[in-house]
Amino acid sequence: MMKSFYVIALLLVALCGEAAERADVPEWSVVNISDSLAQDALAVVRQTSTVFEYQSEKLGMERKSWTLTVLDKQGEYMADVVLYGDKFRTLKRFSAKLYDAAGRLLRKFGKSEMQEVLLNDALASDSRYYYFHCEAPVLPFTIEYEYEMEWRNGIFSFPIFSPQQRYGQALEQGCYVLDVPEDLPLRIKALNGMPRYEVMVQGKGRKRYVWQLEGLKPVVEEKFAPPMGELLPVLYVGPESFVYDHVRGTITDWDTYGKWIYGLFEGRGQLPETVKAEIANMTAHAKSAREKVSILYDYLAETTRYVSIQLGIGGFQPMPAAEVNKTGFGDCKALSFYLKALLETVGIPSNYVEVYSDERHKSLMLDYATFYETNHVILQVPLDGDTLWLECTNPRLPFGFIHNNIAGHDAVEIKKGGGRLCTLPDYPDSLSVDENKADVLLLADGSAKVKAGREYRVKRYGDLWGFGVLKRSEQIDFLRRGIGLPNAEISSLSMREDKSAYPALFLDYEWSTSLYGSKTGNRLFLPVNPYRQPYDWFKKEERLYDVDIWRGFYLQDSLHICLPEGYEVEALPQSVSQDGKYGRFLSAVSLCKDGIWITQQFLLRTGRYAVAEYRDIQKFFEQINAAYAGRIVLKKEE
Repeated sequence: MMKSFYVIALLLVALCGEAAERADVPEWSVVNISDSLAQDALAVVRQTSTVFEYQSEKLGMERKSWTLTVLDKQGEYMADVVLYGDKFRTLKRFSAKLYDAAGRLLRKFGKSEMQEVLLNDALASDSRYYYFHCEAPVLPFTIEYEYEMEWRNGIFSFPIFSPQQRYGQALEQGCYVLDVPEDLPLRIKALNGMPRYEVMVQGKGRKRYVWQLEGLKPVVEEKFAPPMGELLPVLYVGPESFVYDHVRGTITDWDTYGKWIYGLFEGRGQLPETVKAEIANMTAHAKSAREKVSILYDYLAETTRYVSIQLGIGGFQPMPAAEVNKTGFGDCKALSFYLKALLETVGIPSNYVEVYSDERHKSLMLDYATFYETNHVILQVPLDGDTLWLECTNPRLPFGFIHNNIAGHDAVEIKKGGGRLCTLPDYPDSLSVDENKADVLLLADGSAKVKAGREYRVKRYGDLWGFGVLKRSEQIDFLRRGIGLPNAEISSLSMREDKSAYPALFLDYEWSTSLYGSKTGNRLFLPVNPYRQPYDWFKKEERLYDVDIWRGFYLQDSLHICLPEGYEVEALPQSVSQDGKYGRFLSAVSLCKDGIWITQQFLLRTGRYAVAEYRDIQKFFEQINAAYAGRIVLKKEE
């Protein structure tokens, strides 16, 4: 084994090259970093090399070395290392060396100086994290890591190769070597500039695939840039056939992926006869299939709770439905599978659906099935004229509401016949409403008392669905932060919820401030709308990447200001109206019988816009910002 390691190490030197050194300058000195890579970089990956030796369907060895130079304090977090272990992966060896800016060795570290953290007691898991925090006394500094991870009990995918992993991280050299039997069928997906592999035949029935990268500049973080997964090179490789925790499988696409997952359900959907009778009695008087689903969804909420379970194959296989019924807990797989079993007892078919739960990670690789593309399970219930998508880990969400982390996402339906890609429904931007209503009693000294209401609908509701369980002080702090005036005090608050499929949260409250308007001489200067502030999203002069407005919204504000006695309006902002590709905006400020009436509406449209349109987007927001920054001028009558 050690002889093989040294052979591979020599191969890496030959393939990946050595860092360019100047005469008498240590290898990891910062002076060896080219200016082109250091520009805009918080840190530079000097070299990263991964070697994976696939020894059998059940055993493999991963060897990795990684050297990072941190140039800026904001990049210090990149020097920390977190490694994941479970019954399938065990850390066998770890070492680290810390260097100063000149490349002089400061300190060495060993495996004993890593922290090994088991997941907390609230979770059922055999998973653990190995964590090393790099605390350097100098800046810049370089940290060099080497480790070995043993893979056992089954291998369904090889290590993912992503040599750049953060914004502001440049790469000098990266290399990935895969050592496998020469007749092993592989599935390979290279993205975002990852080059094609080179092949070296080793003899004795072995073959090595090699990928090399060098000289990659950092990806600069920008507001509304495309996700990092679209900007940084990444490589997925895995065998077509595998054994995982004694379960054999073959995956070539999403169809075969679904067949393997469905096979894990066998014998797990049965429920005791007493439970079936209880469910039949509970739904006996329901007038429709939808009502039956609603009854059982509420039953799930009342009788179960969420607990993460990642034991062995349990990372993919749900607990038996009868066990969930008995214990009253389960993870997303178990709770979704349990509700599926409950629905089957009343003759309602449903589908187990895998999705990635993260608001920005919406797309799946259509042509490459992998276990890393999904991290969550929900339940799909097709009904006549409608399809329900049910979040079973949090059934206290409104029935039929597709929450923000999965709405519009690609997903995989798991059926007996195989896996099928689908897309969850999404909501129009115009329904994601954030609305303010306010009656402002303005006093002559610039203070004010305000009766206000606020509504959050659909996705805006989804941001705040747990508002009702916050402490009253936390609710008040939240409202206070939404008022762009000093000394705002909330004096009362009441709330109600609409928990329909298009849910809403309604807040009624009163607030006051001593500084609604600033007084200068005989004039009062008032904000047009204290609830909104100008956006700083697109202040940057030059843009590198497309603009990805990944979630739109609709803001609506109506304010009535009752003027203090003895004051008259000297100046009002001009009305603004624009409607175009990026959205719609309206701002109108006018006199009314007993004061000033203000109406502002802003619809931002979801969309991906080419970098060539950046100046047009800036102009769109410049008008909006000018309207939100507007001022009303009152003058005391002579």
